[in-house]
Amino acid sequence: MHKKLLTAFLICAPISAVANIPSTEYVQQQIASQIATAVSSKVDTSASANQTMAGTYTITGTVYAPTPTLPTAE
Repeated sequence: MHKKLLTAFLICAPISAVANIPSTEYVQQQIASQIATAVSSKVDTSASANQTMAGTYTITGTVYAPTPTLPTAE
């Protein structure tokens, strides 16, 4: 009886220990998707950026917003 139980356990144990590991392609697709989501929601800080901010914001620290020079009177 013990030999049959041991044999059954040895046959079934490796089958139940199979890992579910995602493929490299799947992982790369997930990473690309996360990067695309992050990039699409970032604030553009380039000199040519033209963005509108809506909502309520709490700012701490120092905000530096230089005043452009005014045109001279002619």
